[in-house]
Amino acid sequence: MKFSIHSLHGGVKNIDAIHERAVRAEELGWDGIFLGESHLSSIDSFQTLASCAMITKRLLLGIAVTNIVFRHPTVIAGAAASLNEISKGRAILGLGTGDGPVYTQGLKATPMKDFEAGVKLIRNLVRGNTATFSTGKVGIGFTINQPAPIYVSAEGPKGLQLAARSADGVILGTGFDLKVYEWAKENIRKGAAEAGRHEKDIAIIAAGMLCVRDDGKEARKIVRNRLANRAHHNFRFTFETVPPEELQGVKNFMAGFDVMKPMEDRVDPDLVNDYLIQRFSVAGNPNECIERIEALKAAGVEHLMLTPARTVYGETVQAFAKNVMPHFRN
Repeated sequence: MKFSIHSLHGGVKNIDAIHERAVRAEELGWDGIFLGESHLSSIDSFQTLASCAMITKRLLLGIAVTNIVFRHPTVIAGAAASLNEISKGRAILGLGTGDGPVYTQGLKATPMKDFEAGVKLIRNLVRGNTATFSTGKVGIGFTINQPAPIYVSAEGPKGLQLAARSADGVILGTGFDLKVYEWAKENIRKGAAEAGRHEKDIAIIAAGMLCVRDDGKEARKIVRNRLANRAHHNFRFTFETVPPEELQGVKNFMAGFDVMKPMEDRVDPDLVNDYLIQRFSVAGNPNECIERIEALKAAGVEHLMLTPARTVYGETVQAFAKNVMPHFRN
């Protein structure tokens, strides 16, 4: 089982603090760090990870995620290949159609057809191949010792099938509910079959929120606000995975969500009910977290990308590493 931290730069605005977090993550035994892309509100993710590559030795260094609204696919391909070269093969590139930073500038997410073409173009280029443009064939001009794996962040059936057709893996934003995980894998199988691929060729990183406290109820209270954005992003695509008895609560949550507000203030915390907390987070005392991850492991999950609650970032990263991760290490 691999464990990676998402939003390493969340809540901090200078590179020294980010570097301290990266070094500490490696010291504690975490497997990877992932940064989201929000180019006006945080330090550039590619440059940040390149600098982290210089001060770490084994951490996976991931973008989760960028988009082709602001960056042309060829620019992303060059940046991903460069990061992989700088880090000696530790880069992972995550792609999405566009979320908060896109909407706050009055722009629209990339249509699925154009997004799939962009993903395929990026993957082709980072694998050392050429692409055909009106001027002829063009490829990355420096040596590709090994390609950076390309992941698609997906929640809905169309996105999951697209990822299985065009990418190396899926960043699964549907949460940690085991029935939903099986539903997602079925859509991955369908997409893979459409492209003549096998589902085993598509890696899965299951993503959600994290909070570890001695008091499990306190952990679930803390994580409530931070998971709202993840849940909202998921249910924009489908309600198909919501049990009938939970549907009205989810619809009330979606109706009360305002994507234009700051991350922590986008919805009334009372609308983030127990179902949402259970589905989109690993939150509780160490034993509760171990039990939850054991169930995920038994279902076939091999890599978790966990976003610590910002207000208790340091404590959470350390508590999980010291009290939960050792249970899953040989």
